[in-house]
Amino acid sequence: MKNKSFLLVNNNTIALRELSDIMKYLTYDDIHQAENANAAWAMMRVKAFGCVIAAWDMPDMSGLALLKIARSDDRFFTTPFFLTDPAFTKVKVIQAGQSGVTGLLVSPFNVKNIQQKMDVLAEASLQDQPSEAEITLQKGLAMVEKEDYQEAISVLEDLTQKGETAEYYYNIGYLKTSEEKYTEAIEAFQKATRLDRLFAKAYEAMGHAYQQLGRQDEAQKYLQKAADLYMSKENVQDAEEVLNEILKIGKDTVNVYNSLGVLYRKKGDPETALKHYKKAIKVHPREPFIHYNIGRLYLDMKDPVQAKKYFSLAIGIKPDFEEAREVLNAIELGTI
Repeated sequence: MKNKSFLLVNNNTIALRELSDIMKYLTYDDIHQAENANAAWAMMRVKAFGCVIAAWDMPDMSGLALLKIARSDDRFFTTPFFLTDPAFTKVKVIQAGQSGVTGLLVSPFNVKNIQQKMDVLAEASLQDQPSEAEITLQKGLAMVEKEDYQEAISVLEDLTQKGETAEYYYNIGYLKTSEEKYTEAIEAFQKATRLDRLFAKAYEAMGHAYQQLGRQDEAQKYLQKAADLYMSKENVQDAEEVLNEILKIGKDTVNVYNSLGVLYRKKGDPETALKHYKKAIKVHPREPFIHYNIGRLYLDMKDPVQAKKYFSLAIGIKPDFEEAREVLNAIELGTI
């Protein structure tokens, strides 16, 4: 019997039972099941599973959405997470890779393929050592804790300016996906998402260090970089915390209000999003992209009259704003 615990998630009970039987055949006995992603997320917050295997397509919340939620929480960032699907397209491979998937399993399931994936997973866990970048990050964070802010900034700047970049590995992931080398693509995307998370934490720590040194402009710059990275990975909670810290530094910051508007729109809170967008407009009334964002928000709120007003304002400021013009034309034609 192997002691790793598995959480299998699928609304198709036949497929769920089939996968459970295969895992038991491979001598994994600690198997737990959930028939939807919401139930799986509730279970993950109670029990630490060694691995999650979720179907891509499920009602209410997809396996991909569950993966994104898990990766936005530090507790589950390194938890092995596989997605299953009858046919992975290149688009799906990229979406899964960008979200931090560990691997992909094609259904109907093949015992030999699953065994190979589990063997690789076991070998990786035995060899899993912190990277040089992760060690450097921990060194910088420790210096912040010791209030050695200048040295912390030096260490973290060196990491973010001279180390490996997430963009490099994302590009490899895209290339390998185009070549249909999906396993290599996922490996590259894993490195990219880890670096994204590491850089976000480094930027946040640099922001805090600059703040303690009274260098508010630099603090704001790096906290905004951290917030942007958190937002790009849909890590809404950390992004919100960082953005609110920036507000304490300088309240007349258009980027912060705009970012908070985007964040609350993602959270499904249009009223709060609108308040932040309108604060951004007061600070920077001739920024066309904020008017555009307000227009999109009013469309979400089923108010095309107000949406038209803000798309028109965006075009008035930036006459070549094609995206705003296309949406405005669609509203006038009644196709939205």
